[in-house]
Amino acid sequence: MKSLRRSPAVDLIEDDDLLSEILLRLPPHPSSLPRASLVCKRWRRLVCDPVFSRRNPPLLGLFDRYQCLSFIPTLEAPNRVPPWCFSLHAEDDVSCSTSLGCRHGLVLLHLTKSLQVLVWDPVTGDQRRIALPPRFCAKGTMINGAVLRAPGHVHFHFQVVLVIADDDASHRLAFACVYSSHTGLWGHLVSTPIPSEPDTPTIVYPEAAVLVGNSLHWLLFGHTFAGILEFDLDRHRLAVTQVPLDILAQGDDVAITRTERGGLGFLLLSDFSAHLWNREHDCNGVASWVLRRTIELDKLLFLNREEERDPLTIIGFAECSNVVLLWTGSLFMVQLESLQFKKLSETNLVACSPFENVYTASNSMP
Repeated sequence: MKSLRRSPAVDLIEDDDLLSEILLRLPPHPSSLPRASLVCKRWRRLVCDPVFSRRNPPLLGLFDRYQCLSFIPTLEAPNRVPPWCFSLHAEDDVSCSTSLGCRHGLVLLHLTKSLQVLVWDPVTGDQRRIALPPRFCAKGTMINGAVLRAPGHVHFHFQVVLVIADDDASHRLAFACVYSSHTGLWGHLVSTPIPSEPDTPTIVYPEAAVLVGNSLHWLLFGHTFAGILEFDLDRHRLAVTQVPLDILAQGDDVAITRTERGGLGFLLLSDFSAHLWNREHDCNGVASWVLRRTIELDKLLFLNREEERDPLTIIGFAECSNVVLLWTGSLFMVQLESLQFKKLSETNLVACSPFENVYTASNSMP
C-alpha cells in the first residue's frame, strides 16, 4: 500500500509565526480581520493576540484630549467604528479628565480630581485606576505621560510613564516615574536638569509623547530654551536634546514626529507650509538637525490662504501611521510619506489623542 506523505506546505501553515506573518498581509481593517478570525479558533487566537495588534495598527479614530469620552472615527464604512463602541462610563472624575495619549490599544487619562491616572482598553473595556506618586500630586502640577502595553502575550499588563518639570532648590528639573502593572508599584523617581529662567520656567509641553526606538519623547519649552525630553525605557534615564530657537522662530507650530526610517524628527508649521526636520548623525557621530522636506499644505489640501479664517495648527500625531492631524476650521489627516490626505470634519477640536489599534468584533468577546 502506498504511504501518504504529509505536504511540507501543511507543516509550514501550522507554524504560528509563519501564519501570523501571512495574516499580517491582510488589510488591518475592522471589516477584514473578523472574517479571518472566523476560520477557526487558532486563527482567531492569532488575530486577537495583543502582540499581533501592535504590528500594523490602523488609525481607527481620535479621542478629544480634553473631552476623552468623545470618540471621532476616521475610517469609512464598512470599517468605520461607531463612537458608541468605545465609550467609557462617565463618573464625575472621569468626565473632568485629560487624555495623556494612546498606544498599543490603550488610553491613558489623568484624573485631576482624584489624583489618579486611568489606563483603559476601549476594545475590551478593561480599566485600571492608579494613584499618582507623591511628587506628582502638588496642586497645579502639569503632568504628562505615556502608556505602553508590556512585552509578551499578557493581555492587560502595561507600563505607565509620567513626567513633569518642577523646581528643586535652585534648579529646574524634569522628573519621571514608571508604574508596572506586573508589580503594582511605582519605581524610583529619576530626574535631569533642564535650562530655565525664574520668570518663565521651562515646561513639558502638554501633548502626547512620541515613541522612537525604545525611548519616549516630549517637547520642552521655556522663554529662551526649546528642546526634546527623552526617557529611555531600557535604562530608565532622562536626557534633553536642544532644538535651535532660530529654527523654531521660523514657524508657528511644532510637533515631534518619526522619520521615514524610524528616527527622531519634528514637523514645523510656517504659515501653510510644513517643514520636516530630522535628527541625523554624520560620519563622526556628531548629531544635528537637518531639513529634509517641505510640504506646501495649501496646495496639497486645496486651501485658499486668503479665505481661511483660522490659522493652520497641529492637533495630533499618529506615530504608527505617520499621520499628522491638522486643523484650520476643518480637520485634516495627512500621511507624511505618501502625502495622502483626508478631510474628516468641521470641528472645534483643540487637541486629540489618535487611537491606533487592530480591531475586530471578537476582540471584545471573552
